[in-house]
Amino acid sequence: MVKPDEGKLFKKSLTTKERSELVFAYLINMPTILLILLLIGYPIGVSLWTSLHRYNLRRPGQFEFVGLGNYLDILTSYDFWHSIGVSLYFTGLSVPLIILVALGIALLFNQEFFGRGIVRSMLLIPWAIPGVVNGLMWVGLLGKYGVFDKIMRDCVNLANRLTGLEIDYLGMASPIIALNAAIAAHVWQNVPFACIIFLAALQAIPSEQYRAAKVDGANAWNRFFHITLPWLLHPIMIVAILGTMNGFRTFDLIFTLTGGGPGDATYVIAWQTYKEAFGRLNFGSANAYSYLIMLITMSLAIIYIRLLYNRGTVQG
Repeated sequence: MVKPDEGKLFKKSLTTKERSELVFAYLINMPTILLILLLIGYPIGVSLWTSLHRYNLRRPGQFEFVGLGNYLDILTSYDFWHSIGVSLYFTGLSVPLIILVALGIALLFNQEFFGRGIVRSMLLIPWAIPGVVNGLMWVGLLGKYGVFDKIMRDCVNLANRLTGLEIDYLGMASPIIALNAAIAAHVWQNVPFACIIFLAALQAIPSEQYRAAKVDGANAWNRFFHITLPWLLHPIMIVAILGTMNGFRTFDLIFTLTGGGPGDATYVIAWQTYKEAFGRLNFGSANAYSYLIMLITMSLAIIYIRLLYNRGTVQG
């Protein structure tokens, strides 16, 4: 009986030269590793330590260790669960809208037409605009003296005259209008990124599949549901993951567009964290809020990734 070559089954020990090259590589990369630990690890460690203490800037330097007390206080507070509800509504409505709008635009821009390259380049403009500028732009459109606000007020006044009703249009003073306006602005800014992902996936689909489907008599709907959509399932899941994480972290748009109002109608979880830190100056509680946001977004991302993995396993 032939014995297997033990050298092929077990990795041979490193030679002196290989060992010295490995040590040299670690020494070369050590400054970069230490810099990364300093810039990322140290702030994370300090914020985690602060979240375990009751610390208010009105009493600087006075840290009272409470362990998980800040987390328990947050989890039993109305403000937290209200902000979670607002964030779930904000994210749960904006992510499907981003996917649907971006998918429609990607399918349109995937067709051959004159000036397609220029139009694709213009598509990136909303995505390139900073969130603060995006919020201020929508304030100009939806604010008290904005273009959309005037159009809506004129339409309501016309409807009142025609029907005899007395409908009062509150505009951005209406909680539901303010929240949905923030969703519209968020969708408008994030559609281009999703569209780029979908366009890349569409261009990777083999054209032979479409030609074969046409020969078999498949119409446009059949080609979309049996060829295009299966190829786009993974990109859609990626957009959903990134959109969910981005939705729960949205702050700059809320800051400039609604300021959390009217009342607490647009108090998303990121805005609640901001108010806790810079409104009440409770930095211990604010850091606990930030870690809860991280826990929520990571949990949702893990669920999405598991679904993506299971889908890939089924397809494999």
